[in-house]
Amino acid sequence: MQQCLIYDNRSLNFFRAVCGFLALAAFLAHNIWLVLIVGLLFFFGAFSMKFNFLYQLYNLVSNKLKQKSAPIQKDSGELRFVYGFTATLFLISFFLLYFGKFVGFAWGLDLLVSFLTLLASFANFCLASLMYVLFKKIFNK
Repeated sequence: MQQCLIYDNRSLNFFRAVCGFLALAAFLAHNIWLVLIVGLLFFFGAFSMKFNFLYQLYNLVSNKLKQKSAPIQKDSGELRFVYGFTATLFLISFFLLYFGKFVGFAWGLDLLVSFLTLLASFANFCLASLMYVLFKKIFNK
């Protein structure tokens, strides 16, 4: 298993929480552009943690305040899969809303993914990570 750099768990949770609340606000305000912004934040994070602006911002502020961080080691493929999968769901929701097709389904998808993102933030239980582990076990046989 290829390990990536050690990430700050609080920074990851901050990113997830902000994105989850933005997606929830998008649902409550019926603002499709917030859905696009959240989708793009996850999309950029799928390529590298250097492109994850909220993660880097929290990391910078916490380092300036000299707060102790809780380092964890993550599989780089897992983070890419989670961020890519979440970005895909948010962008599907955006495009459905933008083109006016299956609008109820698109808002439901946005609400579901925002709740799952908030669950990953506050409870450290990520459904996409479990899917990654399951797919990895299936395809490694």
